[in-house]
Amino acid sequence: MKLLIPAMLVLSGCASWHWEKRGASAADYELDEKYCKLQAYSGTEGQVTKASVRRMHECLEGKGWSKVAN
Repeated sequence: MKLLIPAMLVLSGCASWHWEKRGASAADYELDEKYCKLQAYSGTEGQVTKASVRRMHECLEGKGWSKVAN
């Protein structure tokens, strides 16, 4: 778990896209992101893999969020 947050910060710094959901606020995103991270990375012992990132993205998409180019 100690490696999860730094890894996510590195990955998010490289992104050329962001998440959007019509009518949603930044607080809505933070809540959904937190939920999806808990779901996707639970049991990964702090390791971020392509599969866990895909699960996290699928979770956000399932909650109505879409990737949008910056």
